[in-house]
Amino acid sequence: MGEELGKKIIMDYFLVRESITTPMNSRLDGFLPKIPLCAIITTKDDFSFLGIGISSVLQNSISGYMDFNGQRGIQALNAEIRHMQLPKPKGQSVHTLIIAKAVLATGCTAIHLAKKAMSEYMPRNIIIASIFYSQNALAELSYEIPNSDIIVVGEPDMLDDDGMLIPGIVMV
Repeated sequence: MGEELGKKIIMDYFLVRESITTPMNSRLDGFLPKIPLCAIITTKDDFSFLGIGISSVLQNSISGYMDFNGQRGIQALNAEIRHMQLPKPKGQSVHTLIIAKAVLATGCTAIHLAKKAMSEYMPRNIIIASIFYSQNALAELSYEIPNSDIIVVGEPDMLDDDGMLIPGIVMV
């Protein structure tokens, strides 16, 4: 899943039209990826499949995670960060911050991730990427992180009274 999201991010944000001249003086026009330094930040649960998958496609990237001790939904919005791994960029500033969250039910966890990572990296661009989501989460993210771009896959899911996605996601 992470690799596919990474490919979509490259297609939507990092392709640049280039013209080259071959040694035989033929001109070729096309698109090449020009990927600036990206920081890909997830929760600890999403790191191994979503974060690593995106970073494997975005060659010029650093990746890290935050662990909110299992807190989700509204509790995650102000949850204490139990453990955090936010790598320092070496000699460059982060151009694009990518918050990768497999599930956006309420958006609260992604908001907490984004605000903390924004204060750490001060990026020019912010992308929030998800696979399973609700319209409520998109509205909250748009309100709380207004200058971000949101990339989602498929159709939105509904929420139950507890703020959980219907039909729901089981993490194995």
